[in-house]
Amino acid sequence: MVLSEEQKKRYCQKILQIAKYFDAFCTEHALQYFAIGGTAIGALRHQGMIPWDDDIDFVMPRPDYERFLILAKQYMSDKYELFEHRSNKLFHQSICKMCDVNTSLIDSIRYDCVIGAFIDIFPVDGMPETDENGRIQYFQDYYRLRRIAEAINTHLTFRDFLSALYHRDIISLRGQIYSHIYHLLKRENDIFEKCDAYLARHSYENSEYVAYFGTNRGIKGISRREWFDSYYYVPFEDFEIRLPIGIDNYLMQVYGDYMTLPPITERVALHTFGYLNLNERVPLHVAKAFMRKK
Repeated sequence: MVLSEEQKKRYCQKILQIAKYFDAFCTEHALQYFAIGGTAIGALRHQGMIPWDDDIDFVMPRPDYERFLILAKQYMSDKYELFEHRSNKLFHQSICKMCDVNTSLIDSIRYDCVIGAFIDIFPVDGMPETDENGRIQYFQDYYRLRRIAEAINTHLTFRDFLSALYHRDIISLRGQIYSHIYHLLKRENDIFEKCDAYLARHSYENSEYVAYFGTNRGIKGISRREWFDSYYYVPFEDFEIRLPIGIDNYLMQVYGDYMTLPPITERVALHTFGYLNLNERVPLHVAKAFMRKK
């Protein structure tokens, strides 16, 4: 589903309202959070969202992330809701999405969970006290679990399995085999509990190095914890958001010269919409019926 300029504008307005509420909620409850990735680049380079972007990403130190999940259930406005695997058995991801309850969104017909216009909230976790090679190995071991989780989330089909077999994609094949086993046993969320348990091995507070394991930039997401020890506010559209004190170090490590605009051919939104309704929440069968017609 390709969004019109008007739809994209309305969608961005929705997620900006969510982000503004999230900032106020974290301030009220003394929770630490930071903008990260493209959201941080947008704040520094454009004083708002990157013009061609359509998502907002935040990270929280693991202790604050866990407190947020608890406090949100008690005190969050009924205009918003959280999707995370521990409280919603149809949501197969290892992160949290904060959504507008009066909107509907589903990425693909493969998914069985209708959410809403959303912001992403990722935990930042501690790393083992070892050398660089040990930290890289720890990160890569987690990613093996995550590949299985991603296969479960996308409901890969037998045709996908044959394609991976034909291309000798061993990693994809392994993930798909596990995915089908978990689905057959109705234990899809077990893998996400394993991911949580793996990341809980090292406390955030006592780690010299931490990692934002949700990044698609691989081991570049490993950072010094001191980069996240404090924050400062910067303008972001019509409000302000927090950046970690070491954000320049982080962004240079992950993206290089992030203040220079990318080539025009790369200025495209990465998110896809299978179905989007900015006026109401619809049942899953309605969203899937729309996608089948397309």
